[in-house]
Amino acid sequence: MKILIVKTTSMGDVVHAVPVIADIRKHFPEAKIDWLAEDVFADIPRLTKGVDEVLVCSVRKWKKSLLNSETRKQISALKSALRQKKYDLVIDLQGLIKSAVLASWTHAPVAGYDRSSIKEPLASFFYHSKFSVSRQLSAVERCRSLAALALGYEIPSDAPQFLFQFTEQKSEAPFVVFYCNTSRETKLWPEDYWIELGRIISERGYRILLPWGSEAEKSRVERISQGIGSTSCVLPRMSIGELMNKTSGAKAVVGLDTGMTHLSSAMGIPTVGIFRDYPIELVPLMGEAKKKALGGVGSCPSIEKVAEAFEEVLS
Repeated sequence: MKILIVKTTSMGDVVHAVPVIADIRKHFPEAKIDWLAEDVFADIPRLTKGVDEVLVCSVRKWKKSLLNSETRKQISALKSALRQKKYDLVIDLQGLIKSAVLASWTHAPVAGYDRSSIKEPLASFFYHSKFSVSRQLSAVERCRSLAALALGYEIPSDAPQFLFQFTEQKSEAPFVVFYCNTSRETKLWPEDYWIELGRIISERGYRILLPWGSEAEKSRVERISQGIGSTSCVLPRMSIGELMNKTSGAKAVVGLDTGMTHLSSAMGIPTVGIFRDYPIELVPLMGEAKKKALGGVGSCPSIEKVAEAFEEVLS
């Protein structure tokens, strides 16, 4: 059987879909499983055991230059590649019009959420098989449920498995990674809170590493690093794969409700998540290591609470 998983974006959403691979492998060990993802997030399925091939799209870039000849050439090439794969089933775990259109380019049967379950109801018109999945389930369980319904198996009773395979990087000095940046201002934690937390953790003998992904994010972590002092370090800009390898050696991660925080927890690193504008129960931290999520909609966890949670996940 040849299966294509469509889960293109964003980073957290891609991470939440990863356990589907282990579920499918358990029931169809000989299946060929491919994954279609946005180019910037493609490292996540590439570093997931059980994914045979990752196909890449660039919808975010394409939308800005639809009339450009290079854009049309890339779209045509992807359409051709998807058709040539001759998939037996495509599972659209995204549930958006853009993902449904991408899935339709395969010319294969497509399974997805029904109108009552999906994010964008119009997308369901592209599906050959439609399934009802409660929107009250967590993001991970929604993905697992849809894949199980589409392929006709029972969801495994064990915990979700994130089968990442990365090159762990050891460091002589123990370090903690702070993920201080996110795509929405409403998710941010005050910079002076990060500085004080960094000082507290530094006193425990840890070095603080600060990643970033844009110039605005770089400026933010530079200010935080300056406030913490010499025990902190602003990392160079890295790809997701490079960050996965770097973060794999961390003693712990403290981060906002952002993709790299969820990814770190799923990788099995002790993680503290700071939530400010989204229900924790819908996007819980997953993974085998200790983890603690604080906050929620309209919340701003205190420095003391986050510091206590840090001690808890390391205990």
